[in-house]
Amino acid sequence: VRRLAAERGDAAIELAACLELGQALLHAGLGEGFSPSAAEVDLDAAEEAYLRAEELATELGDASKLAASTRELGVIDIGRATAWFVEMVSRGEHAALMDRVAAGEVLEEILQELPVGPMAASAGQRLHRALALYEELGDRQGIMASIIAMAYLSWGADIHMGSDSARHIEAIRRLATQLASFTSESQRAFAEVQMLYGVHVFARAKVIPDLALSRGEEAYARAREVGDRQLEFLSAGGVGMGRLELGELDAAREWFDRAARLASESPTPLRVRQLESWRGLLHAARGETAEMRKHLERAVELAAQQGMPADRCEALATLALAAAAGGREREDEELLGLAEGSAADAKELLPLLPGHAPWGARADAALATVALARGDGEVAAGHARDVVAALQAARQEDMNLDVLLPAAEALTAAGTEEERAGIVTFLRSQTAVIANRIVDEDVRTRWFQGRIGRALAGLADPGTSFARNAEDGEVEGIDERDEELLRLVVGGLSNQEIAARLGIAEADVTRWLASTYAKIGASSRADATAFAFQSRLL
Repeated sequence: VRRLAAERGDAAIELAACLELGQALLHAGLGEGFSPSAAEVDLDAAEEAYLRAEELATELGDASKLAASTRELGVIDIGRATAWFVEMVSRGEHAALMDRVAAGEVLEEILQELPVGPMAASAGQRLHRALALYEELGDRQGIMASIIAMAYLSWGADIHMGSDSARHIEAIRRLATQLASFTSESQRAFAEVQMLYGVHVFARAKVIPDLALSRGEEAYARAREVGDRQLEFLSAGGVGMGRLELGELDAAREWFDRAARLASESPTPLRVRQLESWRGLLHAARGETAEMRKHLERAVELAAQQGMPADRCEALATLALAAAAGGREREDEELLGLAEGSAADAKELLPLLPGHAPWGARADAALATVALARGDGEVAAGHARDVVAALQAARQEDMNLDVLLPAAEALTAAGTEEERAGIVTFLRSQTAVIANRIVDEDVRTRWFQGRIGRALAGLADPGTSFARNAEDGEVEGIDERDEELLRLVVGGLSNQEIAARLGIAEADVTRWLASTYAKIGASSRADATAFAFQSRLL
């Protein structure tokens, strides 16, 4: 159609055909995301179609189609930048950059040195132009599409290796809520709820617990105000899971009870099943294995009744991981058998699912835990390698600590020397990134004292003591007392708890911290934690 329209000199038809062609070329790689996969999409052909559309729209004075083509050209630039990052990660070349970021270098400045810099700059220019055009047109849908693409561009590099994602998320959220082109107060309110919940989900996935909790609670409150029962339910459950990760089990139960009230008022199969999973995980954290089994097995049963293999696979993998952890802790062979069987059932469903479902990695993590509990290190390490391979194949950018930590423990216990060294280095880097991301020091302390935080810190520092590296000038002047103080800081203890542990006044701890921070150039617990890991003090 495009060729025939060009031959006839029909610019309007050619323009429409170029836009349709570009959309068709990009569709296969976009899915539900906003960054096309260069492995599945011909970005060059899509770019050619949209460049011609941009030219024709300019000639015809069609601002709407000009905005659309400009935005899609920005999306194509993002796709190329994403492909560059993915390729770098697949070659293992990202570790050095992650170390630079964790050590305090500014990610935006690092990007300017890299080949991806011009791609990101081009995407930003095009998306800003598209947004301006859509605002002039008053096209709310176009505005939101441009904002979402801009959000992905802003988050993209940080998703791979940064530590300041919260600032980017908040900037995009403020931009969305301030747009004057939202035509009514109700539209603005619904948009705000969606953005708040989006920030909450992102922060949970990237392990920014203070942001996840604050935005989740805000999303819950705003969803109640506007009557969005689905987001109200999901926000309540998400906050409950956040509290659970901090070890605040009573607070988690209160939030799950709020979700339960919503599920009872307007029940759906999804809400009932999700609630069973949340409650099962709460009972697992309390050590109540019978209740844990009842709720998680009910979630599996509901997914099977609904004929949804992906949901059943997820529920089985969740049951397997919880049962494996409980069975190992209590030396309960019945629970270990349940974990083993549930993991096997989950893996049988994987061929039915498209793409690289993460539940297979969760099942393998459960099997690694079972093998460790039975003293079979070789089998545990084998399952841990399957976890790593599955996460690498899926190229998942979330931290997936619930899956990663069991695998790391198995490799630390029974892997090769190279595997042990590699996983410890990686976990140290991740610990530093997490510590830097959490702004609220109280939440940071509680998170590192929680189950996941303790496990992460323990694996990142596998039983070794603080020892200065004499070749590292950055730690000059740090004595053994300072090292012990940093150990307590990394362990998540507050000033009051450190004072009680060491038998000194809290005011003395405050002064001592200030002195130690000055020696290492830190201004907060986050900086001190990052320094401890990145300078190999651990």
